[in-house]
Amino acid sequence: MECKQCGNSLPENAKFCPECGAPVPTDDVVEETPSAKEKVEVVEEVIEESQTTEAEEPVQDVVKEVEETEEETIIQEEPVESEEENAQEEEWYYVKESQSAGPFTLEQMIERIRDAQIKEETLVWKAGMADWKRLKDTELASYVMPEAPKQERVHQTFTKKPIYISERSIGLSIVLSIVTCSIYYYYWLYTLARDVNECCRAQNKSGPGEPGIVVLLSLITCGLYGIYFYWKAGKVLSELEFDNGYRVSDNSIIMLVLPFLGLGIISMAICQSTLNDICRYGNE
Repeated sequence: MECKQCGNSLPENAKFCPECGAPVPTDDVVEETPSAKEKVEVVEEVIEESQTTEAEEPVQDVVKEVEETEEETIIQEEPVESEEENAQEEEWYYVKESQSAGPFTLEQMIERIRDAQIKEETLVWKAGMADWKRLKDTELASYVMPEAPKQERVHQTFTKKPIYISERSIGLSIVLSIVTCSIYYYYWLYTLARDVNECCRAQNKSGPGEPGIVVLLSLITCGLYGIYFYWKAGKVLSELEFDNGYRVSDNSIIMLVLPFLGLGIISMAICQSTLNDICRYGNE
């Protein structure tokens, strides 16, 4: 190794030249250490980068949360708007006693329809309709319960068949009863019982008794059963009804009282008069 100042040969491990005394440079490469200023700058850069990274991450998280919140808000608002629109569409009104009643929901309208508060001819309206309409002309018509078919009133025909009886002269019957010493009287009683039974049979009603039984019981009871017959005959004849509106008067009380006054033959005359009227007017 030579000295750079004087060119003299230098011994090994010499730090100074023996001739000129100049320091001998060493071959070790000394790494330059960064100065304090540089160290501070590096530290500041590291701090800034870390702060920037830490600041960016929460900002991004916040932005992401805001976006998610906005999406949720939009999703939540859409059904609300549709529900409000549906609610407006389902607000129904109807005319009640010349005044509009409402608003009512569809369920409330259905309840009123089923309770017969609202009928097919009732005027109804809702948002979106140009004018009031009859319920039967709207979609509510499907909720109207079908009415039970009305049963036509059947007019009962009281006279199922004509009453086949004949008129009899009251005056002649009285005379014959007196002349024959009441023999004709019992025959007349028989014909009265027969004609009354015929009238009742024609209208499916029960009569006062068979003619032969009436005569027999009247004879056995000395005329007492005859009194009962007069009352019963007057009662059943008054219950007869005819298609033409003809009605028979109830003479049962009069026919019951007269025999007690000794005027039983008058009761027979009243019964015969009633049968003659039925023969004339009942079959018209």
